[in-house]
Amino acid sequence: MRAKSWLAHPLTAVLFLLAAAWCVYWPGLGGGFLFDDHSNLALLGMYGVVDDWQTFWLYLLSGFSGPTGRPVSHLSFLIDANHWPADLWPFKRTNVLIHLVTGVLLFGLMRSLLLASGQSTVRAGWVAVVAVGLWLLHPFWVSTTLYVVQRMAQLAALFSVAGLWLWVEWRRRSAPQADWRAWAVAIVAVWGVGLLAVLSKENGALLPALVLVLEITILAAMDQRRGERPGRGFRWLRWVVLGVPLAFLALYVARSVPALLAGEAGNRDFTPFERLLTQGRILWDYVLNIVLPRPYPGGLFNDDIRLSTGLFVPWITAVAWAAWVALVAWTIRMRRRYPFVAAAVLFFLAGHLLESSFIQLELYFEHRSYLPAMLVGLPMALWWARQARVPKDIRIAVPIGVLLLLAAMTFMRADLWSSPYLQALKWAKVNPESPRAQHHLANFWWESGNVAEAVRLNDRAISLDPAGLPWRMTRVMYACRDESLAGSPEQAIDQVVGALGQTPRVGAVTVHQTEVLLNYLMNGACGEWSQPEAILTLMGRLKAQRDEDDGRLERLFWQRGALLHLRQNERQLASDNLRRLVDATDDPGVALRAAAMLASHGDYRQALDLLENDWPEGRARGRLSIDRVRHWYTDRTGYYQQEREYLAAQIREDMADGRDRTPRLPALP
Repeated sequence: MRAKSWLAHPLTAVLFLLAAAWCVYWPGLGGGFLFDDHSNLALLGMYGVVDDWQTFWLYLLSGFSGPTGRPVSHLSFLIDANHWPADLWPFKRTNVLIHLVTGVLLFGLMRSLLLASGQSTVRAGWVAVVAVGLWLLHPFWVSTTLYVVQRMAQLAALFSVAGLWLWVEWRRRSAPQADWRAWAVAIVAVWGVGLLAVLSKENGALLPALVLVLEITILAAMDQRRGERPGRGFRWLRWVVLGVPLAFLALYVARSVPALLAGEAGNRDFTPFERLLTQGRILWDYVLNIVLPRPYPGGLFNDDIRLSTGLFVPWITAVAWAAWVALVAWTIRMRRRYPFVAAAVLFFLAGHLLESSFIQLELYFEHRSYLPAMLVGLPMALWWARQARVPKDIRIAVPIGVLLLLAAMTFMRADLWSSPYLQALKWAKVNPESPRAQHHLANFWWESGNVAEAVRLNDRAISLDPAGLPWRMTRVMYACRDESLAGSPEQAIDQVVGALGQTPRVGAVTVHQTEVLLNYLMNGACGEWSQPEAILTLMGRLKAQRDEDDGRLERLFWQRGALLHLRQNERQLASDNLRRLVDATDDPGVALRAAAMLASHGDYRQALDLLENDWPEGRARGRLSIDRVRHWYTDRTGYYQQEREYLAAQIREDMADGRDRTPRLPALP
């Protein structure tokens, strides 16, 4: 009898869900790193192996994904490796474990919300089991869980759920009054745990808004049912604990309002207003994928979305926004009568306030709904549990069947992540109008030696986006490999120069692709076009197409130009290029690499002169950011000064010994 009761306990069911989730994600633990994984995880090797306190702090303060640098997320990567390159499996394993832990916290939150609404302990437990299963096993989160760098979104969600659970448990167990205990719990739940969420990813700052959603829906209904009215002190507590961080968040977002009003696109192909209009349609697409899941949605390529350039262009934009306005109006009006439905709707929208507004981010990513969609299954599960007329066997069988179906789709999608080639093939098929998807698949055919198929897919990307520089630059490499299939390199280079001149903005992707092209040419893979003179001429033509504002591209040309001049033994020109690079970046790390580059080619005096007379201040300017903190730390510890003295001593030792090093191409920074 005891065994039967133990097996029929909600906590046992949660353990089964966790085991099922681990099993369905298991096939996806193989594969390879993708896109932003490389740039973010490369920080593990930026200062050597992270095996002492100095390299630890330098690594932790070197994040660049957002103003905070997301140090909590980077700290978590040390669980899996303290160097780079590293093995993939531990990173994905930890991501899956974080997904499971978040599921446990979400179960606790949902159970607390159900108990707060007056549900019995038994019903609250089982409804929470079904609701958390709908989220935990949903295939839409595979791209969040198995894309290593999205651990940032995972951790922000984990800490947000922890803060929400702490708040709801305190509210459920206490009267809405304000004493020192209430202040302590509220500050820890929102400010303390919220800070960890923000330092994982900036949208953790939405935790106060999510708390507010629960306050005006489920918790307000709880107070009404109990006949309790929040006291004046409690209202002040809410204003301070929730209002202060929301005010700071509003000020942060307000910085983007001038660009919205001016219609400035920045580094994007759309204005903030166009992005805001398009998000009305995209939010409904998120809802459709959550409510009607499928095993193979778009994945990481969503550049085929039609932009909304006006409220009626396309006309569905107006319908989408009208539907959202109507739904929000109805939800607010009926929030006491249907608190769980209201909470799910408002929680979803509040969770999208930053990444799905007019802030100039990419238009669409599945991981943006990872946290906002957490309560979507709760009203569904509660509604089904209340269907007393449905036979008990059916009431049990239907949720189990739905969870098994979700698990099967998640398994299929996770399995795809274990094979990068099959994944690229599926993404190109699911997104036939995405130039990025076609270009991504072309790279696999190129690496396998099927140049003809690579050219075909890359040309497809060009036809979809004629001004796209990545595919234009890739075509140069294809032309170098096989002129009969891809035309002459000269013609491809002319098209790159023309496309760059017509591109109003140069973003990080363009700079990276330019770097890939230059590296390919400099490695001698393109005959006469790999000669230093030809590459320098090409960089001169590309530079002539850009304004001085495109600093990242110009800095890349200075660095690669210096390498080319050193190959031609033009040491003064190389030194001039590197001095411009150091002056433009004001970064001691760049100065060290520049001096090392000169010294490795035997130009000791120029290297010493750069270290002694052209050493940059290296102080971050502007608002408070992780860069300023890192510069403060390096100044205080004298890190760069120590490295500078060590490198100078090594150069003097080589000069004194009369060593004549064979010129070599140093590792690219």
